[in-house]
Amino acid sequence: MKKILVLYYSRTGITKKLATFIGDVLDADIEEIVDTKNRSGVMWYIMAGRDAALKRQTKIQNIIHDTSTYDVVCMWTPVRDFTMAAAMRTYLTTHEKNLPTSLVFFCTQASSWAENTFQEMANIVGKSPLMTIVCSSKEVARDSYQEQVKKQLEIAWLLVF
Repeated sequence: MKKILVLYYSRTGITKKLATFIGDVLDADIEEIVDTKNRSGVMWYIMAGRDAALKRQTKIQNIIHDTSTYDVVCMWTPVRDFTMAAAMRTYLTTHEKNLPTSLVFFCTQASSWAENTFQEMANIVGKSPLMTIVCSSKEVARDSYQEQVKKQLEIAWLLVF
């Protein structure tokens, strides 16, 4: 059995909901990447988008799990202004050397910029993911994501895990 870690950043709770679901399905350890900057409210939402678009980093809380001890690390980020959230960028930039070879990238999006986000993530860590999974924010809001994600995970399990 592979040792799996799900790392995620979530500002609104949508990505957290999905990451927790994935963690339960895969029987994985789960850890949230916590941005220490207040990102609540309309003004901070706009600032979070600006930080993402400008490819800025932010200060995050220390990560508890040592990713080098895992066989597979699944990383989940919302797509913000055509790219990953600043907190995920910070995590990847500061921890890329400790990541295992087997990575899976997930994203939650309201638009259609997942591929760009995945490419940027791969460029930062210097590794291509074994697979990627995209879920729309609307599917999560309607609670209609479970079957789609389970099917993708079943394929992943056969190919990756």
